[in-house]
Amino acid sequence: MPTRHNVKSLDAILHRSDTLDEAIISLLDPEKYETYDASERISASFLACTVSLEHARGLRALLYEGLPTPAISLMRLQYEALTRSVWLLYAAPDVVVEKLHTALAPAAEKAASRLPMLSEMLGAIEGKAPPAATQMLNEFKDVSLKALNSFVHGGIHPLRRQTEGYPLPLLIQVIRNSNGLLTMSGMMLAILSGNPTLAKEMSGIQPTFVDCLPEFLPSGSS
Repeated sequence: MPTRHNVKSLDAILHRSDTLDEAIISLLDPEKYETYDASERISASFLACTVSLEHARGLRALLYEGLPTPAISLMRLQYEALTRSVWLLYAAPDVVVEKLHTALAPAAEKAASRLPMLSEMLGAIEGKAPPAATQMLNEFKDVSLKALNSFVHGGIHPLRRQTEGYPLPLLIQVIRNSNGLLTMSGMMLAILSGNPTLAKEMSGIQPTFVDCLPEFLPSGSS
């Protein structure tokens, strides 16, 4: 039975995380996967979710290459893309969703630049998104956001780590936190498929991979 104490090396948890990613994708079955409709809202939420997945893979790739500073910075992007996906599905005004489907041009870019920031999105999904999803996103913000912002903006955290190095427990926790977001992205994609059986199967992944997931991850992350 996997436990959080089983993983004792960076390579071990990275490989375990790759297996988690593969398990999520296997359940989604990309060759057959479809969102439950082709609406602009569903499409925008789906795209934001896939961006978050890509950031998770980028984070692990950077850690494999021994580049923890940009890896940790990427988790901030992973988190916001996932929050954007949830917000787009449950709370975004129709006019905003429509703007995100406009072809890239200066006018469209200017309109899209007015999208709500993280705190506003979190407030908007309260009472609209599934409670477990809202809980996890808020807990992640409370636990990790200040440090991640410091990494993104070249603050005290990355500067001190450049001097003092990165303790293994810190890097392991970073990967676990990223995996928590990854698992929630998998659940979002299951929800976007409109298939309740897939969503149930996706929630069953968590106990199998408890050794590489964070302790704050709720049971059934959406």
